[in-house]
Amino acid sequence: MRLPVFVGAGAMATGILLLAGLLATELNPMPIVSVDAMEIDGASVLSVPLPEVSPRPQLVIKVSGPLRPGDWHLTIDGRPLPVSAVSQAAILRVMIPGPLPLGSRHTVQLSAGAMHIRAAFQIVPPLSASITTRLYQLQADAQISVAATIRFSRAVMNHAQAQEHLHMTGNPTLTWRDHQTLDAVSTGFALSGHAAVTLDAGVQAADGTFSRQPAAAALSIPSTITQVAPGHMVQMYYVNTDDGRAALFAHLKQIDVLSPAWYDANANGSITGYARRDVIDAAHANGIAIIPLVVNKDVDPGVGHAILVDPDRRATLARNLVNEAKTYGYAGFQLDFEQIPWTDRDLLTALVQDCASAFHAAGLNLSIAVIPRLPSDETATGWLLKYFHQWSGAYDFAALAKAADFLSFMTYDEHNGVTGAGAVAGTPWMRQALEFSMQGVPPEKATLGLPTYYHDWTGVGYLTSSSYADAMMLAQQHGATPVFDPVEDEMHFGYDAYGVHHELWIQSTETLRRKLPLMYEFGLKGISVWRLGFEDPSFWNLIPPRR
Repeated sequence: MRLPVFVGAGAMATGILLLAGLLATELNPMPIVSVDAMEIDGASVLSVPLPEVSPRPQLVIKVSGPLRPGDWHLTIDGRPLPVSAVSQAAILRVMIPGPLPLGSRHTVQLSAGAMHIRAAFQIVPPLSASITTRLYQLQADAQISVAATIRFSRAVMNHAQAQEHLHMTGNPTLTWRDHQTLDAVSTGFALSGHAAVTLDAGVQAADGTFSRQPAAAALSIPSTITQVAPGHMVQMYYVNTDDGRAALFAHLKQIDVLSPAWYDANANGSITGYARRDVIDAAHANGIAIIPLVVNKDVDPGVGHAILVDPDRRATLARNLVNEAKTYGYAGFQLDFEQIPWTDRDLLTALVQDCASAFHAAGLNLSIAVIPRLPSDETATGWLLKYFHQWSGAYDFAALAKAADFLSFMTYDEHNGVTGAGAVAGTPWMRQALEFSMQGVPPEKATLGLPTYYHDWTGVGYLTSSSYADAMMLAQQHGATPVFDPVEDEMHFGYDAYGVHHELWIQSTETLRRKLPLMYEFGLKGISVWRLGFEDPSFWNLIPPRR
């Protein structure tokens, strides 16, 4: 009579003796061996109470000496597991039939002679990893760096063990954000270069399982980061001024999208404004798409709210814009609803969704100009909180990006009419604003806003703005020398006029050249420039011909 012995896996140690039955010893003796290891998907069932394994797990049993095929007996949940006929061996590898349902629990039992070993396990997806790459904090005249983020599906067992499986070109530095996220920044890349990141299989999860599939990502370095290469959109805003018209007609081959500020949206959903036929004809003759702006009349929050809160008025506005676009051959419209209170955020999203449905059905493009935010804006105090409530808080960037064809981020006016003097659009601020505001926004659906104007302060709330040419004239008149700020990437100077001190910050071609790498760093669709006629004349050296 055989007396089976059941041993729980949690209490089992290696070196278990496999004992033969008494009769079997006389007739066909089984070798006396010990179990060195019993693993499912790399997790030991002899030491882990409930290993978490993949839907198609592999069972590996290692013993101290060879066993014949008939000496191995395996079951899962009481059902026999077929063991392939093999010659005498000390290692048995068995693929458990699957896929087994995620979250399910199972019991596997090994029998050899009078000894029985039983262990439970639970099914989870195999440890996996995703890799994303991006250009990292690009600077116009500095060495190019590439960042990679490796996100594991579960926590890893050991950081060092995981890092051994990671390979990245260049000179990487690794930093763990948490037990599931590894950040790598690698230096030493040149323009037109190539970065590659690979992660080998075999990374151990905290539950004892291992990754089974490798992961990889690659990134091609652009050939330029200080010009807007063809293939990236150049959107130029336009107003009906002599300087605007002169700039447009001088650079028709360097513009992809022209956005004239011609239209107002009225409280009842009607639109007012007028189109300039000479501008339309010149743009169309040169292959430029026209996407005019439509603004809530007088940038009045009351007008905006009246439209947003009423579904019928939203529908009326969408219908009027579609009809206007068809009349003049526009490619679409860009909504530029500003000074909308943050409490109307969902209503603004609803307007964009309504317009997108009408526009797309008519084969038209819909975009929206948005004011970016910093992560601290919503919890700020003073004028920053007021600005969030009255201006920047109205935009649900991710939801808008789902509906619209693209978002034009107005990454300018860092310092404005409610602040003291400072950079119009400092590069550090622009980067921070994009890092926060781009969450949930596909990069190919966003543009980088570039200012070409100056702001001139005589105190908080006392601000004038105009063109690069006017700024240089002021500097000459008052004997001021513009100074380059290497942190903000902007020019500034001070002067006194009629007993009042002025502080002026201005964009030049050089400052904009240093901001352009942000477009490549974030992988954006292109640039949106306010506005034609304000720019430093050599600005156009940054934009190769589009056609």
